[in-house]
Amino acid sequence: MAGSLKDQLFNAGLASKKQVKKVELDQRKQSKQGKNSKSNESVSAEAIEAARLQKIEKDRALNEARKQEQQKRAAQAEIRQLVQQHRIPLPTEGDVRYQFLSQGKVKQIWINSDIQRQLTNRTLALVCVDTRFELVPVVIGDRIVQRDPTAVIKEDTEKREKIAAEEAEYAEFQIPDDLDW
Repeated sequence: MAGSLKDQLFNAGLASKKQVKKVELDQRKQSKQGKNSKSNESVSAEAIEAARLQKIEKDRALNEARKQEQQKRAAQAEIRQLVQQHRIPLPTEGDVRYQFLSQGKVKQIWINSDIQRQLTNRTLALVCVDTRFELVPVVIGDRIVQRDPTAVIKEDTEKREKIAAEEAEYAEFQIPDDLDW
């Protein structure tokens, strides 16, 4: 007597073919429901809530980054507009080479002595806009610093004061005219 119980009952005539099919159908439904309930149990409400909170935090961070990028682009556009409206053109025939530090590198522009005096007296400011260097009045330079502090090229005042102190220290000593190097 090999075979399942339902086969034995069917062969003995105690169950009809219709009843056997109904039992098989019920068993399949129960097995499928069991699988679904197991998967539902594994994904708990806490995990769903944690995933939702994580997604909200990620979206918030992305929105903040986009907002900062838009503000940065708007500030750069304002700087370009300020420089365009108030720039002082560089002379075409500059006779003085003006050197300065920009992003850790020594750069240079050719200017005349009048512009050099204004830069030394700090009535003009040197501004870097889109890899170009432009001269603007110092008042405009201050407005640009409010939008982007790295756009205005500033002179290293500590270094200048140190050089001035060294020169003052040796001011009393005269260099002889007949000195050969």
